[in-house]
Amino acid sequence: MSEPRALPQEFLDRLKALEESYLSEKDPIRQSGFGGGAERWRKERGVILEAIKESGSLLDVCCANGYLVECLGDWAAERGVALNPFGLDQGARLIELARRRMPQHEGHFWSGNAWDWVPPRKFRYVYTLTDCVPGSFLREHLLRLLRLFVEEDGRLIAGAYGSMSRREPAPDVTALLTGFGFRVAGTALAGSLPVAHIAWIVRQA
Repeated sequence: MSEPRALPQEFLDRLKALEESYLSEKDPIRQSGFGGGAERWRKERGVILEAIKESGSLLDVCCANGYLVECLGDWAAERGVALNPFGLDQGARLIELARRRMPQHEGHFWSGNAWDWVPPRKFRYVYTLTDCVPGSFLREHLLRLLRLFVEEDGRLIAGAYGSMSRREPAPDVTALLTGFGFRVAGTALAGSLPVAHIAWIVRQA
């Protein structure tokens, strides 16, 4: 298996700057890169659960401080769905926050970049943002996640967000995945713009 091509240094520098920005915040939602408050946080991130109807493991790629995967577990439990949370982020200090947040799952959080990181296991659900890699790398990133990260019959969930303050709708993830040649199994939106757009792919045996 050939090694993935290197991500641009400029992009890696931006990731490092994001980590510093998140760590400067005290509120766990802001540490996750979201400034819209708790009500919008649940509405615009809870939409991810539209792709998750059965219990299983969930890996959040680019998980920051782990707050999202913790919330998704709590919200899923309200629906009778049990999620076993896992997280991956390139920011080692953010991963330390995640481990302290959920000490009972301390061994479920890893520091690394999904572009070249090799997981120790596969997961029923894998969630990734479309901007976790530069746009020209995205199709290859998704293919790699499907091959190495997602269980057979599991789901790769891709998400993108817009901005309410700038009145920018979320990118159309469904069209993006379809354009890459993927068969989209489902899609869900949140907000009037919409401000959140997710779509998912089922990994076939």
